Amino acid sequence: MSRSSAFIAAVLIAGASVSVSTPAASADVGIQGIGQRVTVRTGIVQADLKPIPGTAAPNTGIARPGDNLAAICFSSDSRGEPWILVINRNGISGGQYANTLGYIYQFDLSGGGSVAVNGCATTDVKYPAHHYAGLRSDLTQADMKPIAGTDAPNTGLFKQGDKAAIYCYLADNRGVRWQLAVNLSGHAGQQYAHTAGFVQDSATLDEAVGEIDCGAS
Repeated sequence: MSRSSAFIAAVLIAGASVSVSTPAASADVGIQGIGQRVTVRTGIVQADLKPIPGTAAPNTGIARPGDNLAAICFSSDSRGEPWILVINRNGISGGQYANTLGYIYQFDLSGGGSVAVNGCATTDVKYPAHHYAGLRSDLTQADMKPIAGTDAPNTGLFKQGDKAAIYCYLADNRGVRWQLAVNLSGHAGQQYAHTAGFVQDSATLDEAVGEIDCGAS
């Protein structure tokens, strides 16, 4: 992306929650759930996961060759380069939770040019997204997180008037459900459109997609 990453860093720390929750633990990383299974191509040590389609933001996490990645949809950066929104179902002990969400550069994936997913603003029969999920009227904003839980910096904010495509849900270790959302709205000087993150299920007006499990692992 062409803009400075400075304001993205500010968004990442804005509205951080005090009460901490983490993704629910599970031993089985083979559960596919939503998404086309892909992995990082051999020849690189690791690939960055980003909260936006582009490099102008801090990482939400990383992905390594052999990691089980669930490819959900794609979005292009300002240069027209393709980025794939994935859930990394593998965790890194002491370093990264399982089911960390982020965009990965398409050609960092094995067979990257052949990853067949729809655009992140598109309703897909296989991975249905609801375009018009909005924030509850009694809230000003809600945190977006790279994991299903509060124990991470924000990837962005979901504000009044924003529209999000919501794909599925995951529960944190307290049983609280979080929706995987792509915020289709941008905020000039503050946040890019198509910022991805998990939003608490109870914060949105429409919870109809909350019955689709992202596939815990």
